[in-house]
Amino acid sequence: MSKRKQVQAALPGSSITIGLDIGYGEVKAVSSEAVIKFPSVMGHARELKFAQDDIAERHPGDQITDDEGEWFVGDLALTQLPPGEMLRLRGRTANEATMGNAFRLRLAKVAIGKLVAGMWNRDIVHLKVASGLPVDHMRDAAAFKSALLGQHIIRTDTAELVANISDVMVMPQGYGSIYAMSLTPNGEINRQHTYRRTGVCDVGTYTVDLALDDEGEYVDAQSGSVESGVFTAQERIAAALERDYRQKMPFKLVEEVLRTGIFHANGQPVDYSAIVEEALAPLRSATLSLMSEKWHGGATVDVIYLSGGGAAYVFDEVGAVYPQAQLLPDAQLANARGYLHYARFVARQGA
Repeated sequence: MSKRKQVQAALPGSSITIGLDIGYGEVKAVSSEAVIKFPSVMGHARELKFAQDDIAERHPGDQITDDEGEWFVGDLALTQLPPGEMLRLRGRTANEATMGNAFRLRLAKVAIGKLVAGMWNRDIVHLKVASGLPVDHMRDAAAFKSALLGQHIIRTDTAELVANISDVMVMPQGYGSIYAMSLTPNGEINRQHTYRRTGVCDVGTYTVDLALDDEGEYVDAQSGSVESGVFTAQERIAAALERDYRQKMPFKLVEEVLRTGIFHANGQPVDYSAIVEEALAPLRSATLSLMSEKWHGGATVDVIYLSGGGAAYVFDEVGAVYPQAQLLPDAQLANARGYLHYARFVARQGA
């Protein structure tokens, strides 16, 4: 693993609070000093035969070593590993308590390593972490907290430290978006947020999550998840490209087609917008179906916040049915920001 010295981002012994959203598509982490995000993928590291240091320089913090070996993570994994060697954080695994949380812990270590890049010599940093899980996976919260709590040695290409995680808060995933709007960055009540019943629709890569808050109280019966997400569109676009060009396309190209509606074949742009619209139909239908099941026509919900990496893909359709829907600014980071707001709120209450 190529190790590179960087300007130290945190002092040894310092205490940091972070909002950590380990999504099935991307990991997002927010602290007072930085915002980082990277794809939730990894694979066993391999030797790079050319320009290893240059490649590592382009993907700082994407190499980690632990008891299971050396790993490429995030964009480095996407660019350097064949699809068959990449592991992705998905929904429920065959053994959620070990495979799922072991995967999340490694991603959390990478995120922490990126946030404190430049810390070496196994210096200790103290952390409080606020995070979330899909609503229907909240039974796994205790195991997730247990995996994160305690001291962890983190060895990446940009840091080597001991992370002492003393406190972990886990909430339904979409609640982060509610806290992003109902609390201020300092952890105070946002007086501008005057809604009594607040709903959030969090459209992620592998799940769509709904959460409903009634004047600060979570309403379980009107919250839930469905294992449908942006991946349904990605899979359809990937299948169309493979059909048309007789080869499997890298994930980054599939994502570009989803985002732009254009595929560049042999250097020339090809219009795939109609296929993208067709590919998004199942995601939009699943989102509206879940909202109808939990909230019916939405008459009792004062505001509906749309968040997550897929929010923009469903906003027009959701807004046509639920006029109180609002697309959150920088929707992909809304949960992580809200987790941090909540952690600061808790700290203020205990002060």
